[in-house]
Amino acid sequence: MLRRSARHKVEENSNNSPHVDIPKTQTTRKRIKKAQAAEPVDEPSETKPKRKRGKLRFITEVPLDVLFEIFGQLLPADILNVSRASKVLRDMLLRKSSAFLWKQTFLNVPSPAPPPRPDDMNEAQYANLLWSKYCFFCGVSTPLVFWACRVRACQDCIHLPARITSLNHGWYSDQPANSLELAKTLVPRSWHSPSRRGGGFVGVTRDLEAIQRRLDELAETKSDTQLFVQQCQDTKNARSRHAALCERWQKTLKHNRQQELRNAGEGRKKAILAKMGELGWTDELSDYRTEKAFLALPAVRQNKELTNRVWANIEPELVAFLTEIRKQRLDKERVDVLRRRVSILTSAAAIDLFAIPLSDVRPYDSDLCVMPEYRAVLERPSDVEVTKEDFMDLLANLSEQTDQWRKSNINLLLDLLPSGSKKGKKRLDPHLLDLCNVFFRCHSCREPISYPRILTHACLNNRRTPDITEGEDDLLLGVFTAVPWTHGHKDITFDTEASDISGMLIKLCGRDPKTLTTREMDELDSRFECLRCVHSTQGKLVMKWRIALLHELEDHYGETLKATSYRLLDSDEVIAAKAREAQVKRRPPASLLCPKCGNWTTYSEPQMRDHMMSKHKGESFEPTVTPDLTIRFPPLAVRLKSSDVSSL
Repeated sequence: MLRRSARHKVEENSNNSPHVDIPKTQTTRKRIKKAQAAEPVDEPSETKPKRKRGKLRFITEVPLDVLFEIFGQLLPADILNVSRASKVLRDMLLRKSSAFLWKQTFLNVPSPAPPPRPDDMNEAQYANLLWSKYCFFCGVSTPLVFWACRVRACQDCIHLPARITSLNHGWYSDQPANSLELAKTLVPRSWHSPSRRGGGFVGVTRDLEAIQRRLDELAETKSDTQLFVQQCQDTKNARSRHAALCERWQKTLKHNRQQELRNAGEGRKKAILAKMGELGWTDELSDYRTEKAFLALPAVRQNKELTNRVWANIEPELVAFLTEIRKQRLDKERVDVLRRRVSILTSAAAIDLFAIPLSDVRPYDSDLCVMPEYRAVLERPSDVEVTKEDFMDLLANLSEQTDQWRKSNINLLLDLLPSGSKKGKKRLDPHLLDLCNVFFRCHSCREPISYPRILTHACLNNRRTPDITEGEDDLLLGVFTAVPWTHGHKDITFDTEASDISGMLIKLCGRDPKTLTTREMDELDSRFECLRCVHSTQGKLVMKWRIALLHELEDHYGETLKATSYRLLDSDEVIAAKAREAQVKRRPPASLLCPKCGNWTTYSEPQMRDHMMSKHKGESFEPTVTPDLTIRFPPLAVRLKSSDVSSL
């Protein structure tokens, strides 16, 4: 078969070919390269590889009857894309004699079929309007289609008056003032709503100008324009009716596509659940919350078909997710087992623990549970039954175990002393903790803490956020409401500032900070005056040594500590200070414990009386002072005037 030049075919059929607004790329004329001097032989020349032709370069060699038979099995959107592949295919598919091919492809469109083709458009133009993805003006991709205007337009072209005209003003006028206003009432229009707040009608500018020119021509010839106006009205109404059908078809397509994707997603989820069941994860996925979280994973909730290649890519991620879920479930079950065993132990040890005086530093329940001998029983396999009898033999030695617990805690405190790191493996004398200038600091509060109060300090047992056990793979710690002291001590540091201040106060008393104990300092019962807080009218500020320690840390924080900052009061001034302290009535903080209840709840004196009347009516016992007693306890600092001393 002889083939004619594509250029001649285009020229012969240019007047008969249906018009389709397909974006074209601008071509530039190639510049002829000038001859260059020959390069030396020893220098290899770099030649640009020749560009390969497209994969459809031999399609035009196929006989037309075979080619049309193939194209007849496609959809209009496919033919539209093929016509844009090359100039030869464009000429072949857009000629008037190929109209039968387009009609055949329209019959291949699955349900729902588009509305019937309007009379003012051929099949190629109608297919371009229905399935094209490009703007008819600039060629960029756009989803916006104006059915009554028979165009697709992007957001930029909509705001260009040369392409799209807004008809918000003038189209509703009953008596248009000029031909432009009349043309706005006759041009086909579509509704455009760029936002939820409002919108308006728009029309194609070239159609509006064409109607306006025709109206001006009829006005110049003084012809009757009613016939033309009626024709325009009929055209606009016909387009509006057809546009309503197209919008309904488009909504149906969108709904069907959403349903198709939804079905594909449900099928993907079912296929993944079936495969995970084959791998042995049925027990994990039987839980509703786990299944919900699993199906919400990005790899699962896609609306795509599950293929073998996709499954091979996502299987490790899904297995890792369920592995972590299984670990969390097993840990939770293990914690429940440990919690039941801890409850058995604490109930069995309650009487023996309450028998230990609070002054001897009683361990908490959590401290008892982490002792090696008790922990070995608590951490038995979950399928082994643990009863109260398993702990009775161990509780018989509770007194020795408590002594060992105190010794180990004391050794931890000795390691925090400045001299503890210098001794190496040699243990320090535990009596060093009784010195008056030995203080520790808790990270949760700023108050200096001495020994033995540090062993019962509440901040070291209360669980904090973030938890101090974070990062530790110890399920037993997650059972307790109070953290064991052996873990809480990690928040303790030696308080160097408090040690220096107390050492200075000891020296003012004429004693040695290396030998003076806290009890001996209390027996001195001295009073100190802050020389920096003297008031001209209110007098001197005097206080006991613990209050002076707090005063220096809080009121003079950041100031250089000097021995001349404080003065030791003489005997007469001490007597006057004690008399002044007795006159100042301050309510002490809650500091009493109920020895009968055995818990660590603190009460004030009125609260303790109410507690004894309500809980222990008829019983006789003395409340116990809490070992975690704050040093901010009355008598506090008082003002001492010269007249107070002279009146003695």
